[in-house]
Amino acid sequence: MRWIALALCYNGWLGLCLAMPKYYRQVLQQNAAPPAQHVLRIIGWSGLIGSLAVSVSVEGWSFGPVAWVGHLAITGLALVCILPYAPRVVLAIGVLGMASVIAL
Repeated sequence: MRWIALALCYNGWLGLCLAMPKYYRQVLQQNAAPPAQHVLRIIGWSGLIGSLAVSVSVEGWSFGPVAWVGHLAITGLALVCILPYAPRVVLAIGVLGMASVIAL
């Protein structure tokens, strides 16, 4: 279940990242339309909130939020480290993460 929380958290950060025109252009080599930016923000925040819900359901309220903050840090650091060097890889990681969650 922690894998699901990590995948949701990473994809939440990825959605918020792609909601910014600079990073959208860097990753997808095209300009983002304003409606797409709005949808990506919604997807991003939904992923982060969903990750919190999964963490709390697995660990309970005593340790769930602490685990969630750890997931935020790990996935955010991974995204920030990979994005400058391999912008297309961040999308592949997000797709593979969600595919593995769906396969479970």
